[in-house]
Amino acid sequence: MAVWILLILLANGIISFAYNVANTPETTTLWGLLSTNFLFYLGLTQTGIVFSAIMRIAKSEWGRYFNRLGEILTLSFIPVAFVTFIIIYIGGTDHLFWWAQPQPSNGHGPAHISPWLGKDLFLWRNIVLMALFYVMSYIYFVNGRKEEGKSEIPVHLEQTLNVMAGLVIFFYVALNTNLAWDFGMTIIKHWESSIFPAYYWVGNVFAGSAFLYLLGAYFISRRPGKALDKRHLDSVGILLLGLTLLWTYMFWSQHIVLWYGDIPSLTKPFYKSLTGNYAVPAAVMVLALFVLPFFALIQKKVKYCMASLAVTAAIICLGVWVSRYLMILPIFEDGSSPAYATWTNLSLVSGGFAATILSLMVFFKLFPRVPITIVPESSEAGH
Repeated sequence: MAVWILLILLANGIISFAYNVANTPETTTLWGLLSTNFLFYLGLTQTGIVFSAIMRIAKSEWGRYFNRLGEILTLSFIPVAFVTFIIIYIGGTDHLFWWAQPQPSNGHGPAHISPWLGKDLFLWRNIVLMALFYVMSYIYFVNGRKEEGKSEIPVHLEQTLNVMAGLVIFFYVALNTNLAWDFGMTIIKHWESSIFPAYYWVGNVFAGSAFLYLLGAYFISRRPGKALDKRHLDSVGILLLGLTLLWTYMFWSQHIVLWYGDIPSLTKPFYKSLTGNYAVPAAVMVLALFVLPFFALIQKKVKYCMASLAVTAAIICLGVWVSRYLMILPIFEDGSSPAYATWTNLSLVSGGFAATILSLMVFFKLFPRVPITIVPESSEAGH
């Protein structure tokens, strides 16, 4: 039954978007919504294996509970990631990026555009970086499986996996920095920010970690002998609290520089995304990514309760989605008619969720021997 519901949600998302693109004269907002959801779900899924890499480098025992599921989350989403990007490239580039159709300069032919802002380079730099990240992720996953069933991991294997984990993080940062440049900076004419890419991928790590907990609570904890205990819950709560503070710091650092610089070409997009018709979504973002998780996660009764921690994690995911929405949509519309409340957007959000879960289920079906968790041998482990 659940599979059929997910398939219906996925089909509804595809059909709703395709129908509206085919029957709407001005489709820029629609492509903006697709890009918003593409970036959101790409960030959620790619963080899965990065979570595993960080936990390995940090030698976290509790993190091993979620590591393998995180790796599977990243690898299972590969087809969706590439197909969606190609769709955006083919149909949405001319609508989203001002440099795709440069306007004449002073009536003397097209304005000079940097070679970086070209359709071909836009396509290939993203395809190549995505390929490098996913290839490195696959190599890391395959080598990580060599430790399954071993009470003691050979030193050479541990060293190799640590190096690979570092490379996974490197390619993750490189890819997401490029995505932040393309979909967050070059989408606005003459807009730049040196800290925006870091602000972008910190948000992805934040939401991805919260989402991985939700998946673990559903897919892993229901299996015999795999239930989440207080150590897991407390550790997840501490991690999310730390990421709450890190995101808040990056948000402040990103915006305070623009504010005191007071350069109109930089501050105008900044103010538009936080004020006027976008004031409510901006307030929701701050509540969901700082106020609510901070005051919830400093309380033990929230961290030690699987359900309340799940609600907090879901709120964090909502906040990062709103952040991606505010990153793109204010560039193309004044917000008088909230695009987030349209049937098309709701269909894309639910369709993206369905695609993510179905990708996991297909992976489990194709590779039934791959365990979705590695329970630590030791019953005691630090954070």
